[in-house]
Amino acid sequence: MRSALPPFALALALAAGGAAAQSAAPPLPGETGPGSLPQTRAAARMAEAEATGTPLAEPAAPPIRLGDFGLPITGTPAASAEPDRAWTIVPSIGVQALATDNAEFSATRKHADVITTVTPGLLVSADTARLQGVLNYRPTARFYADDSEQNRLDHSFNGQALVGVVPGVVFLDLRGASSLQSVSGGRAAGDGASDDERDVLQTTSFQVSPYIVHRFGDTATVQIGYAFQSVDQSGEDTRIGVQPGLDGAPLGNAAQSFTAHQGYAVVRSGPDFGRLALEGRLEATSYIGTGVLDDAYRRIGTLQARYAILRGVAVLVEGGYEQQRYAGTPGIAIDEPIWAVGVQFTLANDGRVTLRYGRRDGVNAFSLDASVPVGGRTRLSARYGEQLTTNAQQAADLLSTTSLDRFGNPIDLQTGLPQARPFSGSLLGTQNNLARVRTASLGIVQTWPRDIFALTVTREERIPVSSAEGGTGFAQRGTSASFTWSHSLTPRTDAIAYVQYGRSSSDLRGDGSTAAASLSLVHQLREKLTATVQVGTSLRDYDDQDGRAVQNFILIGLRQTF
Repeated sequence: MRSALPPFALALALAAGGAAAQSAAPPLPGETGPGSLPQTRAAARMAEAEATGTPLAEPAAPPIRLGDFGLPITGTPAASAEPDRAWTIVPSIGVQALATDNAEFSATRKHADVITTVTPGLLVSADTARLQGVLNYRPTARFYADDSEQNRLDHSFNGQALVGVVPGVVFLDLRGASSLQSVSGGRAAGDGASDDERDVLQTTSFQVSPYIVHRFGDTATVQIGYAFQSVDQSGEDTRIGVQPGLDGAPLGNAAQSFTAHQGYAVVRSGPDFGRLALEGRLEATSYIGTGVLDDAYRRIGTLQARYAILRGVAVLVEGGYEQQRYAGTPGIAIDEPIWAVGVQFTLANDGRVTLRYGRRDGVNAFSLDASVPVGGRTRLSARYGEQLTTNAQQAADLLSTTSLDRFGNPIDLQTGLPQARPFSGSLLGTQNNLARVRTASLGIVQTWPRDIFALTVTREERIPVSSAEGGTGFAQRGTSASFTWSHSLTPRTDAIAYVQYGRSSSDLRGDGSTAAASLSLVHQLREKLTATVQVGTSLRDYDDQDGRAVQNFILIGLRQTF
């Protein structure tokens, strides 16, 4: 049975709420942080330069993006892809031939194959008085020369759009994404060239959110809206493994689908309050889905006060209440107050550090969000958090905690740096149970006129707390580090080196390790024609395998932009 919102809801409707990373509401159309649309950020920088009479400076965050091969960082994109008018439509077509000695990346089913991929692309950018948005769609058709049963079509896209239905008052926020993940895990961004069809999970998510904004001068801004979410995870075979001694009964399932209806209201104080800033948030989300999301709900109301004690230093105090219910075994019901205290440092060049400690999702925990420029060429980002969620819910949350750069690639809302996970690779296996997820990440990016260096370290722990009927969850944890170096050999040729190593363990697969290395050369043959050559190797070694799996490959590709 679904219960009504508690009485505290009315009081909190005039206050403000939790961290941006936990909110499913889209940013206000005038916000200029890293999570806003690229046109909004560019317009704000131009207005600031004109108002102060200073030259327009380049942003501290470098123009970096996800690569075509799952690499987290590549060189500066070609200028021809940059939007320079109200509407920009850039179609493209890519063809690649890949030869590998282990097409399924298996320790026991090793066989060589040649895989041809055809990847049409469409990059659409809109910047009009009523519409701002970016869409990047790249479906990939894979054709195996030897094992034609593996032929398939994969979809990959990212898109966000903001429609001004009534200028300045009524808006429509549209977001969507689709990506591939590994069902069994043991993969990371850029760690291989081909996958077994039976180990691929396609995740597609959409969010549609109409909302109303009203500004009471410099006193306050009110945002009231509704969000419809839809997430579908499916694959050829979404079982995680089999439980010994039970005739092959599935031990876990990765697939999960749901739709969700969310109502939200946000009130934010304005400049009239001086050093004091108030934010209030009410969210009520009802899920219609499979497994633990069957008739689940999540209702949260928070009030946050931020006071600037010094220039660039503010203290945070938050209080509120939450109600959460999830199906599964055991059933989970949370009905209790939530609170947090913290401090926020605002630095130059879009730098920010936010540290909190408080209670949410039924536990006390720290959280950290940091994006710090170090000099003019280096940016350090760090994040730590704990969340009660499912894989499918994380996919939906990514629509609100990421934005897009002008090329349609996802960037983190808090740090402004590329968000590679889970848009490529998956170190841990995917499950449909409810888990307590702890994640930590550290990234360092340094840019020079001809070089980009990127070092990333990630840690993730998944502890199941409730499993779907008929399934069993298992704990997982893993740590991965990767380093990428992109070097411009000539104005028309880039070289990209990538290395990665990861360690993980789970109650199902035991301990294991992954490693990968690759070298790519990208050469611009003509203004809109690019050739790529890549060689690489990957290794995967787990206790549940009969030996280690090694995959070597060489790839040759062409991409034509029109």
